[in-house]
Amino acid sequence: MREKVLFLKNFFRNPLRNASVIPSSKASSKAMLKGIDFNRVSVVVELGPGNGVFTREIIKTVTADTKIIVFELEPTYINLLQNKFGDRITLVNKSAHLLSETLEELGIDKVDVIISGLPFLKGDIKQKTDEAICQLTRRGTIYRFFTYMPGIMKNVYKELPIEKKYFELRNIPPLWVYGIN
Repeated sequence: MREKVLFLKNFFRNPLRNASVIPSSKASSKAMLKGIDFNRVSVVVELGPGNGVFTREIIKTVTADTKIIVFELEPTYINLLQNKFGDRITLVNKSAHLLSETLEELGIDKVDVIISGLPFLKGDIKQKTDEAICQLTRRGTIYRFFTYMPGIMKNVYKELPIEKKYFELRNIPPLWVYGIN
């Protein structure tokens, strides 16, 4: 219950960054990971995990030696994620637009999967994040993100070669999973 209250507080504090009043459902977590062969995955990057709903499902799905790198800006989520997942994740308190530079700093040259819970981005941050994602997906990285508004999302991400993967009705509100590869 505390996490739901925290999520709601963060929504009211910054609705553009925390784009929902409640965390995503377990069903949506499964939809985000559906169709990915995690037996062949050694590095997962999660962008904007919030309270870690997708992170929990990632940890349950990957092998024990899979590296999980999580990018989160909100300080209250940083503490929550660290307490929940400890050293099972590498927690990065940076914006997603610094993805390429951060992976280089961490000595990671190949990412197998990117799972994104980011809201719509704008300006330079969006451009740099999109460029990093495009660069990685051209080298085989699988990218998944969700939206509650596919019509708007298609205009916002028209530069990316995204395609609809799944629709998940068992979430409030229902969501669509899109991705590359």
